[in-house]
Amino acid sequence: MRAMINKWIVRILLLTGPVTWSQQVLDLDAFLGYVKAYHPYLKQADIKLSESQVKLLKSRGAFDPKFGFDQKTKTFKGTSYYDKQNASISIPTYFGLAIQAGVQQAEGDFLNPENQLSGDRLYGVGASLQLGRGLLANPRQTALKQAKLFTQQAREKNALQVNAILIDAAAAYLDWFKAYRIFTLYDQFVTNAAFRFEGVKKRMLAGDLAVIDTVEARIAFNQRLLSQENARLDLRRKALKASDYLWVDGQAVVIQDSVEPFVAQQQFEEKLIVPSDTFDQHPQLQLLSYKRQQLLLEKRLQRNNLLPEVQFHYQWLSETDPSSSWAIAVDPDNQTTGLKISLPLFLRKERANLKLATLAVEDVDWKTAQIRVQLQNGIQALWEQKIQLARQWAIAQNMVADYQLLFEGEKRKFEAGESSLFLVNTRESKLIEALLKSITLEVAWQKAKLRYYYAVNFPSLMTT
Repeated sequence: MRAMINKWIVRILLLTGPVTWSQQVLDLDAFLGYVKAYHPYLKQADIKLSESQVKLLKSRGAFDPKFGFDQKTKTFKGTSYYDKQNASISIPTYFGLAIQAGVQQAEGDFLNPENQLSGDRLYGVGASLQLGRGLLANPRQTALKQAKLFTQQAREKNALQVNAILIDAAAAYLDWFKAYRIFTLYDQFVTNAAFRFEGVKKRMLAGDLAVIDTVEARIAFNQRLLSQENARLDLRRKALKASDYLWVDGQAVVIQDSVEPFVAQQQFEEKLIVPSDTFDQHPQLQLLSYKRQQLLLEKRLQRNNLLPEVQFHYQWLSETDPSSSWAIAVDPDNQTTGLKISLPLFLRKERANLKLATLAVEDVDWKTAQIRVQLQNGIQALWEQKIQLARQWAIAQNMVADYQLLFEGEKRKFEAGESSLFLVNTRESKLIEALLKSITLEVAWQKAKLRYYYAVNFPSLMTT
């Protein structure tokens, strides 16, 4: 119920025009929650996962029982040459065995002797068995095993796609958050510059300052105002960019100017705790592992194809319905048997296919080794980037504190008549530069932490 209420609150906030409401805030956690729940790219990723399930169902269809009916009749000049009917059912199994049953009827003046029946019907129950090629590995069995692995591959691909979208969405949100921080910063300094400008004018009218000081104060005010307008434009641009990832119930949502981004620092760090010993379970490595298993199945099939094709067929025959007594046995007086043996003399095609399958496995092994090293180096680089940006941000915060002291000291000296407005504005400009650098490094650190988190952690795999 609480999630439903929050959903409607956010929807009202985002879809309405600018309003003044203290709770009109969209934090990062809620933003990513909406991305995971409603973004079309993630819906498309889920479709790919569903497609793999459908393909698995399709491969299982190779083991579906098949019913067949065949009827042939010939009548010429009023004479019934023949009327033959044959109904059968075949049940394939996982290995090279197919169970078969059928019933046939035949009558006519010119029946082929092998089709003549002493009774009304002829029943048959039997099986065909692959004794060489196809017994332990066959295309039907291999396709089913590969389809099962394909569903696992789709799950890993889905996790990669989900994380890629979440990284892009989080980066867009943090860019919006950075633009908002910069805009509010300039808004504060515009207020300060306006207050200082009015103060200088009053002191000039009182004869305490020269007229040129008011020009200096007005230039500083207009500079801050111009910077604020640029920041306002950038804020709107970044808000629209973040809106690309925000959907609710299939509808795109545009973030209005009244909505404020918010990142709770403690909550941000607590949610991005990375579990240990997850590298070997990385989806890219799992994808290659599943691919290798598929290729090993193909190699096993190709090795099995080196065997001769030996197909044995047996069918027990009876003029009475076998289902009435189930007295089915090997009866040399009432049966059909068959044996088919074939083998290419040089096996060049089979040997070539086996070699190709072997080379494909070796290729995946080398690719896995390469991807493993790339992932290790990439993750290590993200870790070091995260650590270095945290250090740089700490240094920038110290610089902000120092510049703040210099600025406050210069203002007090100016108020005491021991400094100039030019130096005050210069100190303020340096303070603004330090604050902008601090904000930039803070957001860069947050992005790096998110990229590292989503490089080694895949939440969608934990929920499936």
